Amino acid sequence: MLLIGCDTDQNDKPVKWEFENSWGSSYGHNGYLTFTDEWFNEYLFRLVINKRYLSPKAIEALGKKSTKLPMWDYMF
Repeated sequence: MLLIGCDTDQNDKPVKWEFENSWGSSYGHNGYLTFTDEWFNEYLFRLVINKRYLSPKAIEALGKKSTKLPMWDYMF
């Protein structure tokens, strides 16, 4: 999947996300899917973003020590 857009509210908080699906145009709406931010927070745990699109706060977080989750953790 390729993240192609984010709809935000008046406070610039994400409301929903749009993705282009890699399974082709027969899945979703002509190959595109929209997820609410609640769904995104609940089920997405791995995301690759080019650093040039990150905020200074996100870049700062990259320098912090990560937490390794146990194998049985549902987020793993």
